[in-house]
Amino acid sequence: MGDLVIGKIINTTIVSWKVDINSAYTATLHATTVLDRSFNPTKDDIRRHFDIGEILAAEITAFNRTRDPVLSLRGRGLGKLRGGRIINIISAKVPRLIGRKGSMINLIKTETNCRLMIGQNGRVWVSGKTLESELLIDKLIRKIERESHTSGLTDRIKDLIHEELKKS
Repeated sequence: MGDLVIGKIINTTIVSWKVDINSAYTATLHATTVLDRSFNPTKDDIRRHFDIGEILAAEITAFNRTRDPVLSLRGRGLGKLRGGRIINIISAKVPRLIGRKGSMINLIKTETNCRLMIGQNGRVWVSGKTLESELLIDKLIRKIERESHTSGLTDRIKDLIHEELKKS
């Protein structure tokens, strides 16, 4: 199974989408991997499914140095991401944001009642019920990114969440 990435549609061809995955390479998402039925490029307009500027969660299924990454949306939770916001972090900090056995990300999801999806490419999609909750998560992620090398971070994040939620 390949890496989960959060991407942005930047171009279309008649048979595929070009996706910015926050990398030196532009990824390709082929229409045949998205559409379940038989795809006819002369009749079907792929922009009806994804248009330029839309955000998606995808899995890298193929990549080597001689060709750009190929994406797939076949998998649980993959596809178009509606609403919310994207937060970019240093990709090396992704494991700390996730935490051991998902502890950090689960803490944030549970305490803030927001939806999050973390791409291995350093993009985080956040969808909260309010703008304030999304801004709180941005603040938490920035703190984790800055202090990822320190001990006791999970407790400090939990304290910060409770402190911020008391204010609102």
